[in-house]
Amino acid sequence: MDNYCLQDLLTRYFDNDISRTDCERLLKYLDEGDPSVISAAIDEVLERKKTLPVFSRQRQVHTYNQLLAVIQQQQADMRRQTVSRPLSVFLSPWVWAAAMVAAVFSIGLILYFNSSNNTPPVTAMETVTDDILLPDHNQAILTLADGRTVVLSDTSEGILAMDLGVRIRMAADGSILYEPIPAKGGNENPVYNTFSTPKGHTHRLQLPDGTKVWLNTASSLHYPVAFIGAVRNVQLAGEAYFEVEPDALKPFIVEANGSTVKVLGTHFNVSAYADQQETTTTLVEGAVDVFKNGKSVALKPGQQAVVDELTGAIRQSQVNVHSVIAWKEGYFRFDNESISDIINKISRWYDIDSVAYHRQFTDRFTGTFQRSKQVSQLFSNLEKLAPIKFEIKEGRVVIMK
Repeated sequence: MDNYCLQDLLTRYFDNDISRTDCERLLKYLDEGDPSVISAAIDEVLERKKTLPVFSRQRQVHTYNQLLAVIQQQQADMRRQTVSRPLSVFLSPWVWAAAMVAAVFSIGLILYFNSSNNTPPVTAMETVTDDILLPDHNQAILTLADGRTVVLSDTSEGILAMDLGVRIRMAADGSILYEPIPAKGGNENPVYNTFSTPKGHTHRLQLPDGTKVWLNTASSLHYPVAFIGAVRNVQLAGEAYFEVEPDALKPFIVEANGSTVKVLGTHFNVSAYADQQETTTTLVEGAVDVFKNGKSVALKPGQQAVVDELTGAIRQSQVNVHSVIAWKEGYFRFDNESISDIINKISRWYDIDSVAYHRQFTDRFTGTFQRSKQVSQLFSNLEKLAPIKFEIKEGRVVIMK
């Protein structure tokens, strides 16, 4: 579905003037499509439409689960109908517009609420005396085999270093390229580089074999400047998305938190942060094998393997890969996650010094949020969904009811 068609369906949905068939198309795409594309379309449509009903804070909090039930019932009703007709027959205008908000959240698209001046203020945010800014002072660091470090900046396009017959260059788009230099003879012992991203930054590099790697925030990749021998082996700490250059004779192996991912040529995501008990591998296309303590699973596209690093157990399931790699497109993606889960994720991106919980929280959230926005905007949206308040002061976050 192209962007024009998506915006047209969204507009007619909000105008309460959409047929059953078109509504089914829209809901199907919302469930299966790319969250970043959908989020951008919703932002654009809602920016043009400032006439949506404004709901009180109490009503927003109280009716979320009810609206989710409305959506589910609505989909069931559509399946039972044999005649296409406008859906205004089923829902009143307020419920219809509210149901769209519920659909957005239940399907996990974007943390969004009407931003008109009539929206009730959020009490907790009125007390905020500070905000947590996106880090802008740190840069990715390339550590060479001899221990030298190269601090990357937006102005460092060109050759960064020469290492073991390999030219290391920054391209115009900021990605790091490893380019072999033809030479006589060879090196039998590999030497390694390490590429590290700080908080608030992601980076892309291309390994000597042509494999492309997107490195998420607060992550590092340890790899040889030239792949020598029968395998292509790298070590990951944090999260990365790989597009592996095919080579049937030389498998590509990712080691992360004691788990091993083996591929020949494919696209996949690995999340292995040190503060996580689980290492997660998600396959986008091709095939991968995941190993842990003698156990292994083979993944098909759309499947995910979760390794418990304490017990060695491996769980396998079907997932929405667009949600898993939303970070690559500049979004946070939350799937039925607790406040502590959300805080753990965003703490890797924003300069959050510490977090204090004044109560235990059982609320869970699903949604997508642009990483380029300030964290106070995320907190404000969460406050509109549940009886929870955030206070920010000097890099410290206090969470209370």
